[in-house]
Amino acid sequence: MPKKPASAPHTRPPVLEWIMGGLGLLLTVAVLAVILREGLASGGPPVLEPRLEAVHGGPGAWRAEVEVRNTGSATAAAVGIEGVLGDETASATLDYLPAGGRERVVLGFDADPRAGLQLQVRGWSEP
Repeated sequence: MPKKPASAPHTRPPVLEWIMGGLGLLLTVAVLAVILREGLASGGPPVLEPRLEAVHGGPGAWRAEVEVRNTGSATAAAVGIEGVLGDETASATLDYLPAGGRERVVLGFDADPRAGLQLQVRGWSEP
């Protein structure tokens, strides 16, 4: 009678191998979910809000520190900020303002800007 070949004993994979495989699967699914969410999300334009934060200086040389916030879901580049105080106008440009970000610019004036400064965002470009 022919002999049966000896079979290798059946061993189960170690528990650590199952744990690492599960973590790899979890990370892969999480990355795919983030990519899909970002890809399918309807992004709106940047929402830029300038606000006077501080004033420094004295007669003839006033500096207005302006914080610009982007509360929108898109990035803005070359953001033009303008401050008007009476008949005097000062402007500055921010190179880059990411979604949810904030940056500061300084505008110079001859008079105290705390009285009547009007701030506006004049425009931006999409990077």
